[in-house]
Amino acid sequence: MANISDYVKWRGDLSFKKSPPNDVDIVILSQIVLNDLSKCVPKRGGITLKDCAEKFFSTRKKVKKPGLIIPAAIPLIFGEMADTARFRGLILSRYVDDIDESTDVQFSALTCDAPEINERFVIYSGTDDTVVGWRENFNLIYKTPTCAQTEAVKYLESAAEGFNGKIIVLGHSKGGHLAVYACVNCSNEAFGKIRRAVNLDGPGIPENDDANTKYFSRHDKIITILPQSSVIGRLFEHGEEFMIVHSTGEGLFQHDAFSWEVLGTSLVKENGFTEDGTGVDNGLRVILDGMDEAERERFVEGLFGLFYAAKCSTLTELSTGWREVVKAYFRAPSETKKALNRAFSKVLANKYLRRSIFETMRYMKNFNENDEKNLTALESFEVGEEKIKLR
Repeated sequence: MANISDYVKWRGDLSFKKSPPNDVDIVILSQIVLNDLSKCVPKRGGITLKDCAEKFFSTRKKVKKPGLIIPAAIPLIFGEMADTARFRGLILSRYVDDIDESTDVQFSALTCDAPEINERFVIYSGTDDTVVGWRENFNLIYKTPTCAQTEAVKYLESAAEGFNGKIIVLGHSKGGHLAVYACVNCSNEAFGKIRRAVNLDGPGIPENDDANTKYFSRHDKIITILPQSSVIGRLFEHGEEFMIVHSTGEGLFQHDAFSWEVLGTSLVKENGFTEDGTGVDNGLRVILDGMDEAERERFVEGLFGLFYAAKCSTLTELSTGWREVVKAYFRAPSETKKALNRAFSKVLANKYLRRSIFETMRYMKNFNENDEKNLTALESFEVGEEKIKLR
């Protein structure tokens, strides 16, 4: 099975002028923003992707896993892009990475220019390994706008100001949701410059969001790409065009864009969602519809209260510190325990949700084995003529 990494090696010799950006390019660009580019992209002006990648690898003291569910292939493909005619000349700028537990915000974005075709990619990052990032995702079920939504609109307005070409707004996971939200809520002037907004397996717009009323006047420029058993990407309302693509992953790991199959310059399409995918989607909707706003808030506050009480700030820490989370649960107020018990009993009572959880846990082993191979490959990685060793 070919994936986005194979595409970089195969298509890398052709510039965007010779072969315009396609859906596979969009998926690839959505991934690079998950790299920590804070020491590589200048505060003012831009830097070529090739130069940025060289700085990224040369300033790293050692290789470490990006996170529990963040593929180690992400930095690897970034380096591979730097060695291609197609990607190395892209200009990266306006990198933002804002994480603040006090305001429940995890917002990261990057601007990427293709001067030869006068197009700009505004890329929003999905959720990283931080607990606060996932907390912000869960906040969507009971309150909007979130801080990241507000920042996404400001970021798009800034990227559009003074630019005379066309803009593609995109993102994976939460980044896809932010791309749609910013497209729907930006000014008419900025919206006029948008060629398309691409949501890669990210949630739609919650029904209680004011953006929902504006959505249908702008949805013609929006497309959502989902794997055949998508869970995260089918949350909330979607009225735009769907493209369903084939993933080789299982359970929630179909969310991993490296599992999406590529054929030539296209993603391999499926005719519809699987029974399990639809069952999970319907199950989650029934559970959420059965909870009023106060119940949703109690559940989110209670769940993340346990994580913070256990002093876990990342999913990686949660995976090893789950005993502390259990202890925090038994110390929690009775109302918190009741809210959590009600929600989790409904999840486990649904056969599709239950199956998805078990499939995800089983697939985790393969995911981690592949990541170990990618981490080994990163130990000595070549960018251009220089061989950069990471110790």
